[in-house]
Amino acid sequence: MPQTQSVDQLYRTPLTPSYWRQARAALSSPKMLVFAALMVALTRALSIPPSIPIGHTSLSFGFLARSLCALVCGPVLGLAFGFVEDILGFILKPTGEFFFGYTLSTMLGVLAYALCFYRARITVWRLVLANLLVNLLVNAALGSVWTMMVRGGGYWGWFVPSLGKNLLTIVPKAVLLYILYQALLPILRQMRIIPNQLGPKGLISFF
Repeated sequence: MPQTQSVDQLYRTPLTPSYWRQARAALSSPKMLVFAALMVALTRALSIPPSIPIGHTSLSFGFLARSLCALVCGPVLGLAFGFVEDILGFILKPTGEFFFGYTLSTMLGVLAYALCFYRARITVWRLVLANLLVNLLVNAALGSVWTMMVRGGGYWGWFVPSLGKNLLTIVPKAVLLYILYQALLPILRQMRIIPNQLGPKGLISFF
């Protein structure tokens, strides 16, 4: 496939062989590897500012860099990014004992963002859907499994409060992603890193 077609290609679904060929190619692209490394550094930098309090929970900003790496680098390199970012984050700022389940959750969260954003038309619906998948399936459902394994107790005792907290942050995360993507997508497009993923008027449409 010619390079110009590869850069400009959009997919309605990730369930195509060419989608995964392009995603695998990111592993051998110096530009993509450098971008992923920058996003690792940015994720660490975004962990420094205090989180935004929302009800009985709070919203940190690291997901912005993770989702941006997923959008640009795709699901294959995104999984490697999630592994490196989580391990490095624990080394630089350890919180309790290390447990690989949380690393796996980070990787799966990046994967979910990639499947929704990589080489796809960005819409408000996709922003909300991606955060639904990450918050409910990865953070609440799977995260409660890891918490039960580490701290003990029953699954539902961990899942119900986690579900409530994660529901509160879905819309604020989608709003922040909307602002970030609306600002950065035209710049990344001009750099020939991503295809045109905005609507016909250069805006993120609803559907």
